[in-house]
Amino acid sequence: MVFSISPGSYWLKSDGRPPRYAALDGDLTADVAIIGAGITGLTAADHLVRQGRKVVVIEAGRVGSGTTGGTSAHLDAHPERNPRTHIRDFGEDAARAFTRARLQAIDFIEQRIGELGGDCDFKRIDAFLYTEDPDHADRLREQVSDFEKIGLPSEIAGQDVGLPFEPAFAVRFPRMARFHPIAYLRLLAEAVAKSGGIIHEETFAQPPEGGDRPTIETNRGTVRANAVLVTTHSPYLGISNYDMRVAPYQSYLIAARTGKPIGDALYWDDADPYHYIRIAGSSDPGLLLIGGGDHKTGQAVDERDAWMKLEDYARQRFGDIPVEQRWSAELFEPDDGVPFAGAVPSMKNVYLATGFSGVGLTFGTACGGLLADLVSGRDNELASIFSPARVKPLAEASEFVKENLNVAKEYVKGTFEGEKIDSLDEVPAGEGRLVRFKGHTLAVYRDGAGLTHAMSPACTHAGCNVHWNPAETTWDCPCHGGRYSATGERIYGPPPQDLKKKPLQEL
Repeated sequence: MVFSISPGSYWLKSDGRPPRYAALDGDLTADVAIIGAGITGLTAADHLVRQGRKVVVIEAGRVGSGTTGGTSAHLDAHPERNPRTHIRDFGEDAARAFTRARLQAIDFIEQRIGELGGDCDFKRIDAFLYTEDPDHADRLREQVSDFEKIGLPSEIAGQDVGLPFEPAFAVRFPRMARFHPIAYLRLLAEAVAKSGGIIHEETFAQPPEGGDRPTIETNRGTVRANAVLVTTHSPYLGISNYDMRVAPYQSYLIAARTGKPIGDALYWDDADPYHYIRIAGSSDPGLLLIGGGDHKTGQAVDERDAWMKLEDYARQRFGDIPVEQRWSAELFEPDDGVPFAGAVPSMKNVYLATGFSGVGLTFGTACGGLLADLVSGRDNELASIFSPARVKPLAEASEFVKENLNVAKEYVKGTFEGEKIDSLDEVPAGEGRLVRFKGHTLAVYRDGAGLTHAMSPACTHAGCNVHWNPAETTWDCPCHGGRYSATGERIYGPPPQDLKKKPLQEL
């Protein structure tokens, strides 16, 4: 069975085209093997096949079924952290370099759509950062000069920015863009295939083994290549130090229909966590995509509350608008605010791209190009800035300590969790529970037909106990972001295997 981490996504539901790339059937060799058919992997593949490389892309689900398919599809270059923080931590030249890379990523997407004869509903539009709190106006005003320092064109906007409410202060960023991300990935995939690249969907890869000829073992055969690119958004390397340097977060979205039209622009506020808004597309400007409610994966008391708060936020600003779709996506926050992309120091000929925060469409596009350049021996100004071997003590220390103390707490907490029950029938149909039963700690799910599924709660990545997510009926790991279906099949993240089944007759 093929799973998506964002099954309710507007993009996946509005694309409508069935999968068309066959699963791997036997062993395969290539110049470059890529794990993950999201925007990073397919961008890298697109660059490499045009250089004449033999490329194979391995995708556990379908093209775009990971984080790219759950995005809000904002194409902008605004930094996730305060621009002054990036200047302090990396220097002005480096901050300008990765801002330039994100602006060039938007250009690249526009260019490839034009060259390939696609539409993808791409449009250049303004973007607005705003605050609803008058006390925050001066703080945003001060950032305008910092945006100039990092090479991001901006200007102070008036209060009329196209929203049905007036912000206290807003900053405008011209020539950002929106598009349909799944339509774009389909276009890229078709281009890769037409140029001789091979894409295998529904093929689950294990973390790669480095070497002179790195190896990927899959459920359908072995792939060997001169280089392997891990472009799964999470650091899919087995247990590695990158698990301590990127933190998994869940972000929520709704598609809601409004009678109050808004401008065709990208919007996000300065709340913590922030909210983001855009129209769904040119053909349906009355449908809004509204996102926010971020939290650490697997650490919400009840994930349904995130959607409730998001819907309350929308109603307060747009009136009583019907919600047509709900979904979430997972993102990974780097400890120093910048992606890790490049050669993995401890794994020969293996390359990684991870830690895109909430702006993976531009960072992913930039990193796809970076990995292709590194494999080809070409210079790229991002190589040293994004290097997985970098150490930035000033930038990373506080986040590193905070996030890893949080992981340690979840490990310990998990050993004490679980409601003691006398019968597995105490778990209601359609729900999952972490329980203690006859001396066993179990993750138990009873499906709609009343059939009971019992599993070990230990995540197959690093052993942290999973948490039941009632909003999306998944088991989520609160340590490193692994996600599993209700019946224990791996969906996403670092885990290399499904949750271990516990036969009921053995309990």
